[in-house]
Amino acid sequence: MISFALRVGACCVVWFTVGSVLFGEHARAQPFVHPGGLHTQEDLDRMRDRVAAGDSPWIESWDALTKDRKAQLDYRPAPRANMGASRQRAAADAVAVYLLAIRGYVSGDHRYTDHAIDICNQWSAAVDQKPHGSDQPGLNGIYTYQFAVVGEILRLHVGTRWAEEDFTRFKRMMRDHLYPVCHDFLTRHNGACISHYWANWDACNIAAIAAIGVLCDDRELFDEAVEYFKHGEGNGSIGNAVPFIHPDGLGQWQEAGRDFEHGALGVGLLASFCQIAWNQGLDLYAYDNHRLLAGAEYVARYQLGKPVPFTFYDNCDDVNHYWVSRSQRGRLQRPIWEQLYNHYVVRQGLDAPNVTAIAKLNRPEAFTHDDHFGYGTLIYTLEPSDFPPLPTPDAPQDLTATPGVGRVVLEWTPPEHANGFTVFRAPEPGGDFEQIRQYRGVIPEFTDHGVEAGTTYRYRVAAENQAGTSEVSIEVSATPVAAGPSLPRGWAVRDVGRVAAPGKAAHAAVGESTFVVHSAGASVGGTADGMTFTYCRTRGDTVLTARLIEKNLRGHGRWSRIGITLRSSLHPDAPAAALLLGDLGYRVASFGGRPAPGENMHLTRGNAYSAHLPTWFRITRVGDTFTGYQSDDGETWHEVASTDIDMPAAVYAGIAVSSGSENTVNATFDHVSVVNGRASRER
Repeated sequence: MISFALRVGACCVVWFTVGSVLFGEHARAQPFVHPGGLHTQEDLDRMRDRVAAGDSPWIESWDALTKDRKAQLDYRPAPRANMGASRQRAAADAVAVYLLAIRGYVSGDHRYTDHAIDICNQWSAAVDQKPHGSDQPGLNGIYTYQFAVVGEILRLHVGTRWAEEDFTRFKRMMRDHLYPVCHDFLTRHNGACISHYWANWDACNIAAIAAIGVLCDDRELFDEAVEYFKHGEGNGSIGNAVPFIHPDGLGQWQEAGRDFEHGALGVGLLASFCQIAWNQGLDLYAYDNHRLLAGAEYVARYQLGKPVPFTFYDNCDDVNHYWVSRSQRGRLQRPIWEQLYNHYVVRQGLDAPNVTAIAKLNRPEAFTHDDHFGYGTLIYTLEPSDFPPLPTPDAPQDLTATPGVGRVVLEWTPPEHANGFTVFRAPEPGGDFEQIRQYRGVIPEFTDHGVEAGTTYRYRVAAENQAGTSEVSIEVSATPVAAGPSLPRGWAVRDVGRVAAPGKAAHAAVGESTFVVHSAGASVGGTADGMTFTYCRTRGDTVLTARLIEKNLRGHGRWSRIGITLRSSLHPDAPAAALLLGDLGYRVASFGGRPAPGENMHLTRGNAYSAHLPTWFRITRVGDTFTGYQSDDGETWHEVASTDIDMPAAVYAGIAVSSGSENTVNATFDHVSVVNGRASRER
């Protein structure tokens, strides 16, 4: 059994025990606990007392908070009548109010409290309409939740430092102007199909409505948020935010195929909602067999650089996810993990190895983010612990350096407990090592672009964490190369269709055949192509494969596309099959075919988030059936679509590049191969 105190009224403290009537459906009948947003009176007092005693790890996080630019008396807000005119600035101001309120309570210096109250008053005096504008209704839920939580902390000073009429006006802003927008979003989703919006969009509005319900003593609002978390149709309800529970117990997050910054955002927002509910006597952390923990473990494990299972995901907009995204993988900066660790592991005694590991790597959470309040080590830590939390890591092992065109790729085996790396480089034959990169994260790889072709470079890598820096790794060396205009035998380059400037291609015998293509072509697709085409002739059944490793864009146009193609001739409107990356800022890959001269090329979406490079493309021809495949690693292939096109036995195969504007796009492909003469549906 777990007991904790709830403050009732101005001074009384009542103790409740988990398992009693408090944590159950009857909790809805209980009066709201104040303060009871993210923090109870007990939470605030714990922060104050532990900092006053100089206890670790609270004090390390506190010391960082006092240096945060948003926690200073000279912080200046920017209140606006239409709060949504700048949702990011509104969130920044809400975070500032939070840090000032915490700083004032913990330190006892009410200058910070007064500044926080003044910012709230400025906003409530300015806002006189429902927010509208870019991304809202929708992401306005972030700052709405944040302001509501801050108001709940500052209500401790109502009647003393915060005038009753000002507090009433603040609540009116939340209830009359901000709540309707959150409610509208969860009800209508801006007219979009129900799974159009990502989990974090719903999550911030769920948290916002719950927080407003507590602040305004409105049980109906609080229950609305709880009901949506449990049974809502959108992606923020817990069953849709974690759509798949894998056999190992990991819960695949809804945005896992998109990127992990947004994945962690959603986890953190739903955790904050569950904390609000917990402080009101309702245990939603445990809802549906701790489904939120399963999702948090999944995201934490992948952020730690470890493999996770993945099930194909799609939504009502045909946003396909074939594989778990590597975008922002290994970043540790989202300050969400101490909250999850302290609730599930410390308070509840549950096993959460990945959440535990990432919380230790981040400790102290000594940074903020406008989507989150930050400083979770100060805010959520329940028990003292030694600092630093981990020993100094050993040196990285198995360092390798692979030369490429204008690059050297470094990879190594990371030591245990590392939360960052420093890369050192020195020229041959002598010369001192200099630091060229230092980063926070756990992914053991780095691509050095600051190199000159033909020069040999030596490299070393060191690991680091809160305890210090490791010894350096072994030394390795590599010599990057330049791509030259001489193409492999049988290959050529030609502009096809409309181009704004002549294109060109270069080649280097590294990376299992590397091509660099420059193009200002109009587009690939439609009824005719405008592209720079680097190609060879092939006959019969064919497998064309290439890995896109780099794209440099400058003012690219809406219809810029790059990829691979098989085509019957070099005429712009020739029958062709193409697998292309383009559209939506080079996020989406698509495959399609032009069945006859001048007919429109119908494209079928492949993986919706293929922009994080490298990414692999493949087209196979078996008879007159052409099939496009994608891969994240060159080993596991996913079929996008097939199409039948009547083509001659001999066709052209190669790389298609267009910029969609007068500017040039440069695309680099390696592992380029054309295998013909055999039927294949290689996967």
